[in-house]
Amino acid sequence: MSKRLSKLTLLAAAVTLIAAGCSSNNGNNGNGSNTGNKESGTNAAANNGSTSNGANASKNANTGTDGNAAAADTAQPEKLDQVSLKLILPGDKPQRYDEVMKALNEKLTDKIQATLSIQYIPWDSYKDQILVKLAAGEDFDFFYDGWWQNYAQVLSKNGAMDITDLFEKDAPDLYNGLTADYIDTNKYNGKIYGIPVPGPLEYPQVYTYRADLADKYGFTADSFKSIDDITAFTKKVMAADKTRIGGRFNGEYTGSYQSIAFLGTQREFIPSNDFNSPGMLLNNEPKVINQFESQQYKDYLKWAKMNWDEGLVDRDSLFSKSTVTTDANTDVSTIGGIGNAPEGWLGDRSEALSKIEAGARVDAVFMEKGTKMVSSFKAGNFTVLSPSSKNPDRVLKFLNLIYADKEIRDMYLYGIEGKDFIAVGDDQYKYPDGLDATKTFNNQWWMVTPWKNTRLSANATETDKSSIAYITDPNNFVKSVIAGFEFNPDAVKSEISKVSAVVAEYRKILESGSGTQAQQDSKYAEFLAKLKKAGVDNIIAEKQRQIDAFLKK
Repeated sequence: MSKRLSKLTLLAAAVTLIAAGCSSNNGNNGNGSNTGNKESGTNAAANNGSTSNGANASKNANTGTDGNAAAADTAQPEKLDQVSLKLILPGDKPQRYDEVMKALNEKLTDKIQATLSIQYIPWDSYKDQILVKLAAGEDFDFFYDGWWQNYAQVLSKNGAMDITDLFEKDAPDLYNGLTADYIDTNKYNGKIYGIPVPGPLEYPQVYTYRADLADKYGFTADSFKSIDDITAFTKKVMAADKTRIGGRFNGEYTGSYQSIAFLGTQREFIPSNDFNSPGMLLNNEPKVINQFESQQYKDYLKWAKMNWDEGLVDRDSLFSKSTVTTDANTDVSTIGGIGNAPEGWLGDRSEALSKIEAGARVDAVFMEKGTKMVSSFKAGNFTVLSPSSKNPDRVLKFLNLIYADKEIRDMYLYGIEGKDFIAVGDDQYKYPDGLDATKTFNNQWWMVTPWKNTRLSANATETDKSSIAYITDPNNFVKSVIAGFEFNPDAVKSEISKVSAVVAEYRKILESGSGTQAQQDSKYAEFLAKLKKAGVDNIIAEKQRQIDAFLKK
């Protein structure tokens, strides 16, 4: 998320309906929708996932491309020594892990003489734990990482194996499927380290709303062209039905400025999707600004205050312990929210909510259709081989199977057919009766394989499909003026640490709109003063210096 930054519906907070793109699978779609950024799971209304996930993404993310799958099935497998591979992923261990892995390993043993085990590390400690494991030389073979995580640090610390001479040889279907141009775009110092995972190019923001309520009160998708339109809808529904609320916070909410403040602009955060890091570009111009001092941020805080003061957001939910996933599939009182474009989950969400409130239905409308967002046309997510891996060839053979062999891919992503999922044609799936993503095995596609090879929920709506087509079409995006640039934080590490702590301390309260106006004004003044003291100006200057040097080359 998209590498993606959500907005809220009426709350600058976190509308439960739109927890699209969260890293934890959102409770209803085994495909997962967080192609990029954990903050996309920080609040349902501000779903931040904006990760530039790849220039090579297919215009139809569900074509079910299988490469040489048929050839893979008929060719005689090369007999190798049996090995065990260890993969590390962020998130929680999925349901039915042991049974699914046993079945998967039987197939992997037959095809590449390998077995796989996966260690799952909670999201909140994943970045740190990966660096610790790499520094200690811990014995594991490969792991997920992304620019929005700590991939730059991993590369700078020699935490990724150079697979330049191995990739095409040991994973030919995957290599050829990515195309040489895409691979070249994602090299580091001319070498191939992480294997890029194509997905959305960026995440334009949408308003995800209760379509059944819109119908009831005389609104259509065409009614929603601005934040003011959304506010008018919310107020009308709430006036007529006291059980409804414009938006709600949840236990993962940390703020949502990035999805609202710069809506409709060409915006680029540096580093991409680090929203606690001051320093961004606007209008695709190489001028670094401190977004927290911008007029757009100040206007956003006023909007958030309005929502709080007028009761358009559930004030009691500011300290809620609920999750994005839970709220997205159980909250029938929230009217809507602004967040990342849907990736196939609208139908699933409607199905889940309609079981609680008959007729409940969600739809989404693009709020930035006329804006060509900036994209680096690079991947945001990577599969990385650890320097400690003793079997890099077998890791690559496994990844090649995930790409080229539909049976292996389906089992790795969705579990055992009939027990965890039911295949619907070549490119869709549904859950067995009485089951959903919380009760079945699933892994996230965006950590391991191109979007075009995944299955889409059989419940996916036409809006889902058109959204996927839009966010994977390069024609809908503008190439960043600093495409290829990666910020090196070494010169301002101390300042970044101090500034990030300040931002994390103030964002939630400021961006919720809570308290009196005097309290908000005081907090905002304190915020800016502490940023200055922590060294924010040095960070901005260093980012500008590096960008200027990059553009001179």
